[in-house]
Amino acid sequence: MNVREIAYKTLCDIVIKKEYANLNMRNFDYGLSDADQGLLTQIVYGTLRNYRYVRYQWSLYVDSVDDKKLAVLLDMSTYQLLLLDKVPSYACVNEAVEIAKKITGGRYTSLVNAVLRRVADRGAQKVNGTDEYNKIGIETSHPDWLVRMWIAHYGQETAERICFENLTEGRVAMRVNTMLTTREELLKDPKFHESETEGCLYYDGNIINTDYFRNDLVIIQSESSQQVVKALDPQKKDRILDMCASPGTKSIQIAMSTGDDCDLYAVDIYPQRVELIEQAAERYGIKSIKTMCDDSRNLPVNLPLYYYDRVLLDAPCSGLGTLKHKPEIKMNLEPGDVDDIVRLQSQLLDAADLMVKNGGYLVYSTCTLNKKENERQISMFLSQHPQFELVYEKTIFPQDSHSDGFYIAKMHKSMLK
Repeated sequence: MNVREIAYKTLCDIVIKKEYANLNMRNFDYGLSDADQGLLTQIVYGTLRNYRYVRYQWSLYVDSVDDKKLAVLLDMSTYQLLLLDKVPSYACVNEAVEIAKKITGGRYTSLVNAVLRRVADRGAQKVNGTDEYNKIGIETSHPDWLVRMWIAHYGQETAERICFENLTEGRVAMRVNTMLTTREELLKDPKFHESETEGCLYYDGNIINTDYFRNDLVIIQSESSQQVVKALDPQKKDRILDMCASPGTKSIQIAMSTGDDCDLYAVDIYPQRVELIEQAAERYGIKSIKTMCDDSRNLPVNLPLYYYDRVLLDAPCSGLGTLKHKPEIKMNLEPGDVDDIVRLQSQLLDAADLMVKNGGYLVYSTCTLNKKENERQISMFLSQHPQFELVYEKTIFPQDSHSDGFYIAKMHKSMLK
């Protein structure tokens, strides 16, 4: 298969079979050159990020397309024609026609040819939405309900900036493996540069292809994610609980920030995810992490109560802050899905209350942008657990540092009198 055939197969797996984009891309090695692998990634993620916009554009030239595979082919091809530079129109159309022959037995080749030639000849058409939510939703390929929610929560300007930022590629952020090197040592290479977030670095080029990455001198972690552990502020000798720890990135950051001198429990509900934490600890030579496979709602039964100096609850969430690199979320998530997530978060917070010692700290974080899961969740928790006081609260928007959207709340548990 050539690159476009692979991209088409991948998109069908994600759009129709509801597979995760990052896992699908990671699990299949087609032996492509670096250039072709880059094109594959660009076509797949570009089509997913712009899924409503490209479908709007080709739908102007056909009454309806009931065949899901055919619709994905038109999506992918329209993305290339309108939004991907340096792709000759004739090559894109011809490739699409050849793919159509294979998937439909030649039944829709003339339709594919005609529709895509019109797209190529007429170019991008102005979006005419039914209302402001619909127009923004089509232009930025977000569901109308999500646009409406963000406008209600954060205001029109911020909501629009979130939507348009989600169409861009995220930067690859990293932090220093302080067990092996220092920030000063890495910055001797002029390709490294610092972010405003202390300890966060960016690299001019593909860090994956460097000895810095191969030798574990740097750890890839989004700039927003790094701020969670900074809010936790772990200290040497602290007893620390990471309640939903997989894949272990924040657990490793916690351990390294104490010089691997803390008593850290990293918990996750699934055995394969606990294994990821253990593999990460082994890879970076961390000794202070103990793992546990358990539903964190049960921790008050299985671990000592009121014992931990610091508890991190990086809670399961709707993931609406990660749409740059997980664009399939906005295609699949329904408003009602959030209600179950909110209930789970509340139950986990109730368990966390019982794990934090008097005088200790609880940090709650999510990688979503939804006040129901964030500010309102914490407001409800504080009203039901008056021993806690909110000492720090922050919403990080994707446009702030061209990173993920995050919410962080740090709470202090008062001493009993």
